[in-house]
Amino acid sequence: MKTNFLIVAGIMCVAAIPPASAVTKCVKLSTSISCNQFGGAGPEWTADCTVNGTSVPLRGVVGCSSTKGSSAYATATTLSISYSGDKNLNCWCKLVSPAVSRWVYVSSASSTESCATYCPDWCADEVFSGNKASFFSALFRNLSD
Repeated sequence: MKTNFLIVAGIMCVAAIPPASAVTKCVKLSTSISCNQFGGAGPEWTADCTVNGTSVPLRGVVGCSSTKGSSAYATATTLSISYSGDKNLNCWCKLVSPAVSRWVYVSSASSTESCATYCPDWCADEVFSGNKASFFSALFRNLSD
């Protein structure tokens, strides 16, 4: 009797859990996004933004790579890292929340150390730059979960 109860209880629990495909994530993102706070620290950057009156906090990560972007705001799915010498000079930004973007190239540094130090701020600064629409367009072009 106890075994039958556990089996029935288990079936009810499984039936009550919705499948992962039933979950939908809606995020209002636009290149005309307005941001009022930003920051970069460690391997991360943040921006507290508003789109059509809705608060949308953006969170991202940075990567210093030996791969140089072909132009400002070029995108990449993967980055190369050099394990010899001072070759990881190129600063790339990636949005990780509320969605995941491709890597977006923003700048190059004079050394791997300065890239690691300044890249988080460079990524955060892009939300206020004169080219912020281009930066957001590159970030939002190919989003995933």
